[in-house]
Amino acid sequence: MVFVAAAAAAAAARIRHLSKSLSSSSSQSSEASEILLNAATSISQSFSLTTNDTDDNHRVLSPILPPKRIFLLRHGQAVHNPRAEVAREAGCSFEEFLRLMQEDDAFDADLTTLGEEQAKAAGSKTFVKEALQSVEMIVSSPLSRAIRTADLVQGFHENCKTGPKRVAIEHLREINGKLLNAKRRPRSELETIFPHWNFSHLPSLDESWTEELEPHHECSERGYRGLLWVMQQQEKNVLLVSHGGLLKFVTNDHPRVVLVDGRKPTQQNKRRCVSERFGNCELRSFIISVWTDKMNSDGEIHRRVNGNNGSEQNLPIITLEEIPINDGVE
Repeated sequence: MVFVAAAAAAAAARIRHLSKSLSSSSSQSSEASEILLNAATSISQSFSLTTNDTDDNHRVLSPILPPKRIFLLRHGQAVHNPRAEVAREAGCSFEEFLRLMQEDDAFDADLTTLGEEQAKAAGSKTFVKEALQSVEMIVSSPLSRAIRTADLVQGFHENCKTGPKRVAIEHLREINGKLLNAKRRPRSELETIFPHWNFSHLPSLDESWTEELEPHHECSERGYRGLLWVMQQQEKNVLLVSHGGLLKFVTNDHPRVVLVDGRKPTQQNKRRCVSERFGNCELRSFIISVWTDKMNSDGEIHRRVNGNNGSEQNLPIITLEEIPINDGVE
């Protein structure tokens, strides 16, 4: 009972913070904002968020699963990145960005020498080592540059039999299609190159890559399903390794994902905007929670993870509250 009470108190504090942040943000879905704001008035009454409000328009939010701490990490620089990323920083159009990547394209693009150095440097930082000590599972895109980055940052050694489990899932791969760097290797080849990873969740062959670029909203939806998959696993501290495009689309563009800044302001420097695109080998820390106001939430999560869109009205809301890397979950 003490744990439940503490969890309820923590959830109440977090949802109040989320609702305040949302009230001043126009970038998130209005429906998500309304639900969260209504939930804030009743979350402290019980952990299941029941309410006696008789207003038909009043909707309350229930936490479906216990919150987790996740780390989101973008892979290091890959062979298709250098010119395109410089152009993006200079404000080029998406079409120009895509053209440059296409000119420097390579099948399942590897990390550059700089990309490997970025990953090793990130993994050698004291605050990163300390933060990742608690990680129980690493979930990666099945593209080689993401897997290789995970191993370099987390310091994998072939003779080491301990450490977090390592799993690759399709949900976290980069925006798919058109570019060869978005095309993955057959599962058997990945198992040979990275024998310490679990690829059992992947089809034998890359069945999803096509000559056409995946629409942004479909990439965002795929990332959303990936987050729901992670929430269904038993591990409480998880490192996710993915790509700049997917991370942007799922955190900024999905109508049921709410991104909130839970970091305290500092006088020393201005905080980076939480919605800013991830840099190569940039690591960020979040508290992730899943909420719903529907009774059939468990079934809806299962259908969503497995690719059945279901009813938009029943979709869970995911909150991603960014916290400082050196903060833990109280």
